[in-house]
Amino acid sequence: MKTSFLYLVLFCCAITTFAGTPASKFDSTFIEVSPYLFALNDQDDVLPAPLQKQQLAPKNRGKALFLSLLVPGLGQYYAEARTKGAVFLGMEIGLWLTYSGFKAYGNWRQNDYETFAASHAGVNLTGKDHTYFIDVGNFDNIYEHNEYRLRQRYFYKYYQDTEFWYWDWDSKANMEKFDQLRVSADTANNRAQFVLGMIVANHLISAIDAVWSVHKYETKRLSHIDWDIQVGDGLLQPTVNVSLSVDF
Repeated sequence: MKTSFLYLVLFCCAITTFAGTPASKFDSTFIEVSPYLFALNDQDDVLPAPLQKQQLAPKNRGKALFLSLLVPGLGQYYAEARTKGAVFLGMEIGLWLTYSGFKAYGNWRQNDYETFAASHAGVNLTGKDHTYFIDVGNFDNIYEHNEYRLRQRYFYKYYQDTEFWYWDWDSKANMEKFDQLRVSADTANNRAQFVLGMIVANHLISAIDAVWSVHKYETKRLSHIDWDIQVGDGLLQPTVNVSLSVDF
């Protein structure tokens, strides 16, 4: 009898202890399967979200064309052809630096030969064009020039014998030095014009290549295959996702 009573007391104590346990310890049991956390209880029966697919965004050929016409290389960066974009952009920077160098040198030499002509031939620099300075470098003075033009009957190239058009070199050596300065200035300016043409060509080639880069990008985007296989219900069984991506 005493033994039965003792068992009864122990059973009641066990029931009391169990009843006093916080409910939060038994509400749910969690199983973590990266990257999801599943709750196995009566209240949480929501399946985990499927894996998010990273879709390639479409690109516009016209936008790529405009960007590369504006700044070579930008269209390639837009089409995610970054290596080619860096090449075109680097060429653009290098060409502009080269153009600036030739123009600066040409202007410097032009200022030199004009100042030299004013000092040694008495040239009035006001309102003179490039053709006038070519004649100054080819003839000792205005009179020699006019006689030559009259013999050829090039009357429209005749300079009036006035102070405005007058020149007369103080020595043959100075005239030759002037002509060398003028030729060096013209050479630099001609090279600057050539580089300017290369800059225009770089814009056009970059624009065409940008359109082609977008075409390749779109071909890759449209040929992308993405399969997802899901195993498990996400409630009592962990979900396993298998992703297969193929690019042609």
